[in-house]
Amino acid sequence: MVNVRLVYEQLEAAKDHLRRGSVLDHRLALILSDNVAELLMYRELDYLFRYDDSRMPKWEPARTERIQAGLGPKYTIEERQGAEREFEPKLRLLVRLNRISTEDRLILGICHRFRGAAFHRGELRHDIAEHVSKLLYVTAVRLTLKLPPQSLTLPGNPPASEDADFLKRFGLANAFALLDEAGQKHIVDMLLVGIEPDIDLLKELLSRDLLERIEATIAGLEEVGGTKDRLKVDRNLQYTQFWREVGGALLESGVYEPDLEAAYQKWLSEGRARYTLRKIDRWRSQAESISRSPTAGYALSGYWAIETRFTPLEADVAQAVFRYEEEIDAEIKRRR
Repeated sequence: MVNVRLVYEQLEAAKDHLRRGSVLDHRLALILSDNVAELLMYRELDYLFRYDDSRMPKWEPARTERIQAGLGPKYTIEERQGAEREFEPKLRLLVRLNRISTEDRLILGICHRFRGAAFHRGELRHDIAEHVSKLLYVTAVRLTLKLPPQSLTLPGNPPASEDADFLKRFGLANAFALLDEAGQKHIVDMLLVGIEPDIDLLKELLSRDLLERIEATIAGLEEVGGTKDRLKVDRNLQYTQFWREVGGALLESGVYEPDLEAAYQKWLSEGRARYTLRKIDRWRSQAESISRSPTAGYALSGYWAIETRFTPLEADVAQAVFRYEEEIDAEIKRRR
């Protein structure tokens, strides 16, 4: 019983953190809910893989003949190996096997990346943390109905104190209720009380977060370049990339103007600039549309697609602005 009980108890702990509501609590709730989702997916696929293995002949040619007759597993060896190792392949396979929905996959997949950023790098944007954590929590709780336990080890008679306390908290007569659909839904209903993510607000906050950061980055480019002229800002942005990639090395090798400018124009014509104002404008337009996404999953997916491409530029510009302002402060102090 303990493996089943601990899934629900992690969700209980996540709910307690969500109710407390601090940034740390949202971070911990995200981590706990993400772990529950991964445990549920692992458990479901492990049961499926072992069941399929038990039905397959262990000898040839019977094994190959069974597979060729369409009686083998409904997944490839590569799909199974990927699902046994990583999170995203688990999601893909469970969607294809109709165990979870595409919306589940989008929410669980993107929130898993949020969890990774929070856990490994301490990154979690405060203004969206509460809503992302609540969304993942609710999705993980409902996942217990879609991927319920297939079996459990019954507690002793009388049950151990932790098992007895668990059954009492959820008003369950005995451990068999954990395998009963009505008992499982009763637990889910209790876990969902008081936690309701505001999806419209989440979509608005995701959109606003990106738009504000994009505007701040453009302002930083203008500050460092000393101009608001878009053509000049765009040239500075792309020339910096050219200089880092090939320009500096060309100068060191003895290439000077006008040959250096010719090399830059050739570099431009080859489309090698990773960042341009036109591309940033496209991200801004996409960020605006996030608030109108049909579902939370699509909003998260759109957010993350921009986030992963935009963040390196954002960090680079922020560092450049910092150095620029430090130089100005140093010059002011020198003149005093």
